Formats: sequence, structure tokens, C-alpha cells
Amino acid sequence: MIQMTPTAQSQPEVAYQWMKSYIAALPREEETFLNEGVLAKTTGTSRTPVREALLRLEAEGFVKRIPHKGAYVPPISDPDVRAILQARSVVEKWAVSAVETMLDAQIDAFQRVIDQQQEARDDPARFIELDTEFHTLMVRAGGNPVLADFYASLRQKQLRIGVKAVSQATDRAGDVLREHQLIVDALRSRSLDKAHKAIDAHLDSTRLAVIGY
Repeated sequence: MIQMTPTAQSQPEVAYQWMKSYIAALPREEETFLNEGVLAKTTGTSRTPVREALLRLEAEGFVKRIPHKGAYVPPISDPDVRAILQARSVVEKWAVSAVETMLDAQIDAFQRVIDQQQEARDDPARFIELDTEFHTLMVRAGGNPVLADFYASLRQKQLRIGVKAVSQATDRAGDVLREHQLIVDALRSRSLDKAHKAIDAHLDSTRLAVIGY
């Protein structure tokens, strides 16, 4: 593993980015504890920026701080995956319910994210970050900040689920791009029925890619 040599100003950010990528790449079925000393050595920083990064990751739901043990990364079970995707279906389908009044600029923003995903096909972590951005933009378009905050709370689990899916499944990235495009096309046509069907098809495909049933 290559150690980093960041500047003093960039140390917390470097530690944060390294840990987030590390967590995203963990097998979702596994749990682990992150040791501050090991993290400081691996990232080429020190304990203080590592602690700052862990606090940030905890606030975002990536880890849980456990006294005298460290930062805990919990596993994500098959039932967890199904529950997350069911919750996403409810929120995302509600968010597009106002498709007839959705602004063209909002739909254009979705398309730009798809274009960026196309460029990131060979970088699973970046690809899934953009995947999360795509769906987050869609949820925010619904105009309900409470649902948007709830959706954001699922971020770290979605990241771990998604990275493994695009890393292991044959051309899962290509499937995601096609499925996202169908959602955008449905929104452009102002068809709520097509949008709901496209969202359901995308989430069903994700479930099959992740847990196989």
C-alpha cells in the first residue's frame, strides 16, 4: 500500500478521501474497526487529521465511533440491501411525482451527471459517487427537505453497495447508464408512469446485481 505525503493544509482532506474510498471498497458483508495509528501511517498524516476525518465520516454515516475500540464500519446484509432499495423506491417515485412541472434545467442537470458517469466508467468509486449525485438531484427536485435528508442518510450504504456491484458484475456500469438514461427520457416526456417504471426497473436491476435475487 502506497503511503501519501500530503501538505499540512491537505492532511484532513487526504485522510478523509482515503478512508472514504477504503470503506467504499470493503465487502458489504464484512465489518471492521479502523485504527487511528494505522490510518495515520497509511495516509502519511497524523492522529489529529485522522480524527478530524473520522468525525466527518461519522457525521455522514460512514462509521460509528465506539469508545475504547475505534471507528466501526458495520456490515450490510442482504435484508439491509432490500430495505434500502425499497426505501429508495418510495422516495424516488414520490420525488418525480411533479414531473409535469419539473424544470428543463433540472432534467438537463440529470443528463450532465450521466455524461460524467460515462467518463468515469473505469473508476468504480467515482462512478458510484456520481450515481448517488444523480439520484440525490432527483430527490431534491421533489422539493421536500425532510425526504432529501432521509435519502442522504443512506449515502454510505449506497456507496458500498454500488461500488461492489459495478466492480464485480459484468458491465454493470453500462446497465446503470442505460437505466439512468431511460429515467431521464421518461422525465423529458413528462410521463409519470414511464418514470415510475424506469425507476422500478433500475432498482430491481440493482438488487439482482448486488444480491442475486
